[in-house]
Amino acid sequence: MGADAIFHGGPIVTMDRDQMQVEAVAISKGKILAVGSLEAVSSYRGSETTMVDLDGRTMLPGFVEAHGHPLLSALCWGDPVVDIRSVHTPTYEAALAKIRRRVSKAKEGDFLWFLGLDAQLHVGAKEPSKAELDALSPTIPIAVQVSNMHGIFLNTAALKALKITRETPVVAGGHVRYDENGEPWKFEERSRDYIVESFYAICGEQRGIDSLRDWLWKFSKSGYTTSSEMGLTPMTSVFYKKTLEREQMPIRVFCYQRAVPEGIETIPFEGGNDRFAMAGIKMWGDGSVLMGNVWLTKPYLNNEITLTSMGLPRDSVGHMNYKPEELKRIIRAYAARGHQMSVHTHGDRTIDAVLDAYEVALKDFPEAKRPFRLEHCGTLREDQIDRCNKLGVVCSFFLPYLYYWGEALRDALLGPEAAAKFVPAGSAVRKGMRSSLHCDPPMTWPHALLCLHLATTRRSRAGNVIGPDQIMDIDSALRSVTIDAAFHLRKHNEIGSIEVGKYADFVLLDRNPRTVDPEHVLDLKVLGTYVEGERIWECSADEAPTGRHAA
Repeated sequence: MGADAIFHGGPIVTMDRDQMQVEAVAISKGKILAVGSLEAVSSYRGSETTMVDLDGRTMLPGFVEAHGHPLLSALCWGDPVVDIRSVHTPTYEAALAKIRRRVSKAKEGDFLWFLGLDAQLHVGAKEPSKAELDALSPTIPIAVQVSNMHGIFLNTAALKALKITRETPVVAGGHVRYDENGEPWKFEERSRDYIVESFYAICGEQRGIDSLRDWLWKFSKSGYTTSSEMGLTPMTSVFYKKTLEREQMPIRVFCYQRAVPEGIETIPFEGGNDRFAMAGIKMWGDGSVLMGNVWLTKPYLNNEITLTSMGLPRDSVGHMNYKPEELKRIIRAYAARGHQMSVHTHGDRTIDAVLDAYEVALKDFPEAKRPFRLEHCGTLREDQIDRCNKLGVVCSFFLPYLYYWGEALRDALLGPEAAAKFVPAGSAVRKGMRSSLHCDPPMTWPHALLCLHLATTRRSRAGNVIGPDQIMDIDSALRSVTIDAAFHLRKHNEIGSIEVGKYADFVLLDRNPRTVDPEHVLDLKVLGTYVEGERIWECSADEAPTGRHAA
């Protein structure tokens, strides 16, 4: 059989342990036909074969984002949302000033949404009270969402617009905080869902479709050829449906629908293909370390940030979103239907509760699709890694936490010892786990090179190494954004490595990450991607930004 194309002329890193680096790859009909030396692969050259000269560039399997939210990113960011993150507005007062400026331009019927309030990074940050929000505008609905996405503050006008009162019931898996007058004011976890989906509806369908296209391309331009969509709902699934009716997406997307207390499917699993399909079920066991709503064994530190900026009680150990028996019931219900489970877990006590539930479900329903997953795993303990391995559970680690909030974790939230062990990806790899690394967009942007940088250096944006004992080697890090990430999505037999029979999904870099000093991984450049042998985009090294610039 003649090849459609043969790639050669640069290092080709396969992620196949038996031959990690080769000279050439032949492809046919979107799949890999041959891998090996140029001489051997050239035997597949025919009269119609295109010879693709890499010209010294490095080719790897396309990056896989095992825990991504392309659609959620699209809906969260962009006009009319106002970005108040600390990178643009470094102080709390500057963020308030930006809100006031936008309110001054508001028209009747507007619903104003401000995203990026950061208790750790905004200087002088505090929780905006209901009175402060009402003072910004007594008539224009205002929502202020925190940078980690897990909480939203509403003014009285927003509550009225959304028909939320003190009698509105709190949904399972959600939390509502009330002001001194007993009025709802701060909404966390599943209590956010109605609020954000109402806002997305106000923004209109076309905005969601257009923004989704932009974000799919953001993933592609960062070297990803595959992502998950964690937490899809019936309302948001419409945006994918409309997009797929219009065009082929530049990356593959595999979706985990948001769990509901009834333990039933809300979106059909039938249909789909290797470009877009439903993959499993996603739950939020707890919230964000940055909000204080994760369940810990050791309490948060007591200081101005935790007590004032975050509004935590002294010696807080946080909480879970569900009671342990509720968690077990819901996970068991989905396992009984044969689904793969994925649960957001940051606190170590939450992880204990989820592993308890997983152990029962996996024993009672061995036909459930595996591996079951833990997401983020901030305060995962060494003994819990051992238990995961025993159960066949895998962990996906959110390392960019360290890049942007590493010093806050160390100095304000958890203390030096806990920060050094935060997201312990190095320990997981050394214990033999097939773990993955992710960026959790929209919280941070899709950036596989940043994951590689953090895995191999643990160096924050401020230049500090947070937990040198958790550093891993570059090959392990590469596996965590390629073949092992594909394993989490149960697609490792189709993608994630350059092996015969798999799809020809590739990313091109200007240099070989295996030979670059780890301190300079962020100086690499992404130069293009291929999906099923089709060139999605490509650029020269002069045109491409470095990973450091993108971070």
